[in-house]
Amino acid sequence: MSRKTSCILVGAALAALLSSGAFAQSRSGPSLLGEPIAAGLPVDKVITIDANTRWANVMEDDIVKFVAGGKEFSWRFASTKNAINLKDIAPPGTIDRDIRVYLAPNPLFMNSI
Repeated sequence: MSRKTSCILVGAALAALLSSGAFAQSRSGPSLLGEPIAAGLPVDKVITIDANTRWANVMEDDIVKFVAGGKEFSWRFASTKNAINLKDIAPPGTIDRDIRVYLAPNPLFMNSI
């Protein structure tokens, strides 16, 4: 196998792994989507999830506290994705359905040209 073919195969495998969400499954520490924040620390926004909630809007680097059915958790968003599934980052048993979180880039981190 040529070196070029090996590089292509490694790149394809890495792309498949990243797109599978394997790195998003970390609920105990930092991931490519951000990191959990300890309860009681300051947050930028509080979002209450109820039966009608289907989506939420946040900004990159926001620290958001989610409240759902008497349970709560906080998350710092660090993703460069446009949207993530809240169920992928929530503690087990907190979110019981797909809820999209749409991420806007933080203008403080954007390059001015």
